[in-house]
Amino acid sequence: MNKQKQASTPVSALPLLVGGAAYYLFLRPQMKKWGTRLGESQRRLPGDEIIPKPNLQMTHAINVDAPPEAVWPWLNQMGRERTGYYGLDTLLNQGIPSVNFLRKDIPGPVSVDMALDGGYHVMALEENREFLFGAFNLQPAPGITLDVTSLYLLERRRDGSTRLLVRHRVFTYGMLGPAFNLLYEALYFVFIWQQLKHLKQYAESMAHLKPQPA
Repeated sequence: MNKQKQASTPVSALPLLVGGAAYYLFLRPQMKKWGTRLGESQRRLPGDEIIPKPNLQMTHAINVDAPPEAVWPWLNQMGRERTGYYGLDTLLNQGIPSVNFLRKDIPGPVSVDMALDGGYHVMALEENREFLFGAFNLQPAPGITLDVTSLYLLERRRDGSTRLLVRHRVFTYGMLGPAFNLLYEALYFVFIWQQLKHLKQYAESMAHLKPQPA
């Protein structure tokens, strides 16, 4: 009886091992560059020099059927006074739903060195073009310390619409860093999928609004 159980254990674990290998070797690399075109995930982008040798890098992209000027206001208010980051609000915004409208009650435009929610601060920006923020020595979990940067690059396409590129670079310190990164990148993928979907939806809705006749 015991021998049968022992013999069946490797067989029952086989699907788990195959699934894990498939995720790590095939699905994971695609998740880290979801939405990008050939060569985009390897491009040198602004802000890469801040963390020159990350142990985790992800690049994502989406086409927005609206000009950069329609996308920028949503970036301008992101992470300010509990506006949210348009995704994973339970983790990133204390459970408060991210807004789905442009706020009029936050002071002025975003500026370099401005503090953002979650311990981040603005590192560089160019209106309607580049928004870079990040943090050093974040401690998201006991025994885990990381440096992180996030770049949002708005590129105007020939038809006037926007190609939005997002580059996320992380350096995690400590022996638990590699294991933490596996969990972190999966959560980040869920977040970026939600965020880019919302940014596209909000910017396109705003761009397509037409003034009502008097």
